[in-house]
Amino acid sequence: MLGFFKREPLLDEESIEWLFEAFGWSLRSFGSAPFYQNTILVTPTPKHFPGRGSSIEEMADLMMNRVKEYAGLAYWPTQAFDHHQFRGDPNDVTSVHQMLSSLAEESDNKALVDSSQSHLTLFYEPKQVGSPEVMIANFSHALMVHLASLTELAPPCEEELLPHLTEVMAATHGFGLMFANTATPHRGGCGSCRSPAMDRIGSLSEREVAYALAIFCVLKAIPEKEVGRHLKKTLKGFFKKALVDVSGRTEMLAELKSIDTTSHFNKHPSPPQHELG
Repeated sequence: MLGFFKREPLLDEESIEWLFEAFGWSLRSFGSAPFYQNTILVTPTPKHFPGRGSSIEEMADLMMNRVKEYAGLAYWPTQAFDHHQFRGDPNDVTSVHQMLSSLAEESDNKALVDSSQSHLTLFYEPKQVGSPEVMIANFSHALMVHLASLTELAPPCEEELLPHLTEVMAATHGFGLMFANTATPHRGGCGSCRSPAMDRIGSLSEREVAYALAIFCVLKAIPEKEVGRHLKKTLKGFFKKALVDVSGRTEMLAELKSIDTTSHFNKHPSPPQHELG
C-alpha cells in the first residue's frame, strides 16, 4: 500500500546523469565565463526578436541574426536560404547530418566547415515564419552542430546521441524554451489543418529538454515564473518539479559550478576565415 505514495522519478536516473554530463561538456567546451556573464534565457517574444521584415526572406534573416547574437556567434558569416529555392549542388553545402557524422570520426573537425564557402548556409522552411519558435529552434540547432564540430573536447557520447548532445548545447546557449515548446509536435483539430512543415523533428523528448532547461535556470538563478509564462501548459508542472529535483542534486550542481575555463576560453571557436561578398 505504501507504494502508492512513492514519487515517480521525473526521468530515469541514467538520462538525468547524462544531461548533467552533456551540460558539463558544453561548459568545458565553450567556456563557463561566457555562460554566466553573457548567456541569457531567450524567449519567443518581441523583446528578444523585435522588428518585422517586409518579406519572408527578411523575417528569416532577422531571426537568424538574432539567434546568432544570443548564441555568441554574431561574428560568423552565414546566410539563410529557403530550401525550396536552392538550385545549387547539395554536395557543396555541408549538411547538419554530415556535421554530426563527422563529429564521431577522428579527423580535423575544423575541415567540416568548407573553406571554399563564403558563408555557412542555414536552410529554412518559409511556412515556419508563422511558427517562429520552430524556426528559432532549427536555426539555433544548426549553429550548435557547426559549433560542436569546432571543439577540441571529445563528445561524451556515441555517434547516435550526437543530435541529443547538440540539443543540450542549444539549452546551454539559452534556447531551451523554444526546444521544449517544440519538442513534441502539436496535434490538434483536424489533421489536414496543420502542415508538417510547421513541426520540428527533435531527438530529446520534451521532458528531457525541459529538464535541461531546469539545469540552465538553476545555474543562472532564473526564477520559475520567468520561464513558466512562456512554457507550454503541458510542461509547466513538470518544469516546476524539475527545478526542485535539479536544486536537490547538490553534488552534480557543485561539479558544474566548479568548471572554470576562463583561463583558456575568451570566446567561441571561429570558423575558417572567409572572404565576404
